[in-house]
Amino acid sequence: MRFTLKDYQFAATSEITKALRRAGKDYEDDPHEYWSVALSAATGAGKTVIASAVIETLFDGGGQFSADPEATVLWVTDDPALNEQTKRNMLQASSTLGPSRLVTIDASFDQEAFDPNHVYFLNIQKLARTNPLSRSNVNARTYSLWETIANTIRTNGGHFYVVIDEAHRGMKAESDRSTIVSRIINGQPGINPPAPIIWGISATPERFNQALARWGNHRTNKSVTVPIDDVRASGLLKDKIILDNPASGQVEGDTTFIRAAVLQTLQFEATWREYATAQNEPPVQPVLVVQVPNTPSPAELTEILAAIFGEWEHLRDEHVVNTFGEHTAINVGAHTIAYMAPQDIQDDQDVRVVLCKDAISTGWDCPRAEVLVSLRRAQDYTYIAQLIGRMVRTPLARRITTDQTLNDVHCYLPRFNKQQVQEIVERFAQGNNDEPPVELVVDPVVLERNDAIPDEVVEIIESLPSYVVPGRIYRTQISRLHTLATLLSGDHIVEDALIQIRIHLNGVLSAQRKRLESDGTFQSALARVRSLRIERSYALLAADSMDDLPTETSYEMERDDNNIEDLYQVAKRKLPEGVATNYWNEVISGQDDDEYDPTEAKAVTAVLALHPEVVEAVESASEQLVRTWLREHQRSISKLPDGKKALYEPVKRETRASELTDIILPTSKVVSDAGRRWPKQLLAAQDGTFPADLKGWEVSVLERELADPDLIGWYRNPTGGSASLRIPFRGAQFDQAMYPDFILFHQTDAGIRASIVDPHGYHLADAAAKLKGLGAYAELHSSAFDRIDAVVEINGKLLALDVRSETVRQAVVALNDGDVRGLFEKHAGDYS
Repeated sequence: MRFTLKDYQFAATSEITKALRRAGKDYEDDPHEYWSVALSAATGAGKTVIASAVIETLFDGGGQFSADPEATVLWVTDDPALNEQTKRNMLQASSTLGPSRLVTIDASFDQEAFDPNHVYFLNIQKLARTNPLSRSNVNARTYSLWETIANTIRTNGGHFYVVIDEAHRGMKAESDRSTIVSRIINGQPGINPPAPIIWGISATPERFNQALARWGNHRTNKSVTVPIDDVRASGLLKDKIILDNPASGQVEGDTTFIRAAVLQTLQFEATWREYATAQNEPPVQPVLVVQVPNTPSPAELTEILAAIFGEWEHLRDEHVVNTFGEHTAINVGAHTIAYMAPQDIQDDQDVRVVLCKDAISTGWDCPRAEVLVSLRRAQDYTYIAQLIGRMVRTPLARRITTDQTLNDVHCYLPRFNKQQVQEIVERFAQGNNDEPPVELVVDPVVLERNDAIPDEVVEIIESLPSYVVPGRIYRTQISRLHTLATLLSGDHIVEDALIQIRIHLNGVLSAQRKRLESDGTFQSALARVRSLRIERSYALLAADSMDDLPTETSYEMERDDNNIEDLYQVAKRKLPEGVATNYWNEVISGQDDDEYDPTEAKAVTAVLALHPEVVEAVESASEQLVRTWLREHQRSISKLPDGKKALYEPVKRETRASELTDIILPTSKVVSDAGRRWPKQLLAAQDGTFPADLKGWEVSVLERELADPDLIGWYRNPTGGSASLRIPFRGAQFDQAMYPDFILFHQTDAGIRASIVDPHGYHLADAAAKLKGLGAYAELHSSAFDRIDAVVEINGKLLALDVRSETVRQAVVALNDGDVRGLFEKHAGDYS
């Protein structure tokens, strides 16, 4: 892959590949065993990237999976434009799926069967009964497309994968799409057998699954769902969508809102230019999307364009395009607005304004589209929500950690009132449909660094110990090390990093070989690799008796070179990234005999790679070298441009144990103007206050802290992201992160000191686990804080547990899950 997969993309790729391989094996064992695999991922999760990685792995192997020279993919949609966009995205994402392997089925297509290791893109209209492709002996055609599908299933069914892209669309009963797709999936008597393996891809696959159940084709079903929280944390999506609508009692002001949208687009342009200059990157050219009703009058279009051109100096006709269904240029007054296919907008840097009607196109996305003004009314919610969903991808495929206003999308709704906007917020919060998992902001307030807070406080908070917590599924530490070495070498931080890891891991394998040789384990294992034990049994056929024959016997034969090669290929998957190959070369080069058998060296390598303790030793050594390099070169990495620094973040997350990382405080961000205004927060509005809708005893805690005359400032610790202080704790199945609510800064005799105060309900299921995590954190880092207090309310009284106390930490270690209240009642002090 040309792209480094996000953690959840890698996990989904592995899970889907494993399911498809198992499906193929089951079908080959039993030709009546059919499968369906459903990938469900929120809008913006990168479903095409995941699919590209899966197909690349199916075709060419990777990680734990070997290559399949027979694998073939039929990619089915109902939209030719969507197919072309998917094809283009695959070419950009994959390093091995070149143009010759990605084939669009057109009128000239005529094959007996689909070729292995190719992806065929088909829009279902080509299978309609009236289309010549669906019939043989038409226009000199030898094979109909149905015959091609049937022949491929009959000859290669266990390696033939039918992908239904946007699988939620058109799957209602009796729809034309449903009928054609059902013929592919279920087969047609005398025409084509059922497709053995179906892979549906959608943000909302329920309709696809319901259709499968309705058709009653009794498949083994495997669902792979990408967790929404993982998508949110990835940086691929904008953080917030900011909604503006007329205040109550105001008359409509369409053109005023259009002018506001233009000004916001120009503000984005200026901010991106400033950011790009600082980072030495090409600037992002933001796009304004204007959504009009289905049948706008010439007068309405004239008014819209007048507002846009009137506010946007130097804008010309060639900077504005339409995506209307008529697919033609429109003449509006003195302006001629060209048509452009939606999938071409992102790459055309001259396009700055897009006029559209409905949701432009399913699957369309334009990360440059950062401002929307919709002239639709509330009853057109679906069209608005779909369009918003296509505008949430971040232009640089990463979150901006400094000026966080660049992580926002602005949406202007001049024909919505407050209640209708709130309904949109609630729909997005539920995430039940195709809405992306993005926070919606109403009544936005821009926060910036609080001038009343000393700069020293920012330096203190960014130096506090925070942790990156390992994901649920991670790559091998060998692959993690190889990625880090490639980055360090490319950024000229460790020029010979790849050479160093080759020498280092060869040394680990040599040491492991000596360890195994010391007790004879290696020699025994090598003998087993060189030879193959064969068991012989006897069955009575024509003979009268088997008394003279043994019931069983066994003998050994020397493995031939082909089978040694098979074991060596397994070794390369166990020790990836060239580690097995490097050691094989070392074994050969270390021999005095110029005629040393390379196959023998492969057998030696296989012995080590097939030993679990050896693999774990290499993994541990790789993990330790990653930690060492990240620690030693942290300062150099921190000086890199944001784009390059972002590439190191996945390496940090792929740890098998929690590791220290940096806190990066933003210079600016946008929040909703909700709740009470609070003073002394590190990020504040122009009046020096911070809006926060605090709950429960959070209010009492903050009021108590603000009453302390020694308080310099405080920080509302966000949940997730590089701006948060993260503390690891052990969840039910894996490590998780907790985010203490408040970080406080007081003037003390030792200068300004940080404190953690975390109000958390003792009755909650994770209370004990989080308290233990906080205690372990305090054990390591108490010197960095003046106080580390866990606060609860019992019988109307606030109690604080001093987690810096060794006595308290010992009690926390001995804590039973159900006795958190008892711990506070015994060891906590009065907080009020």
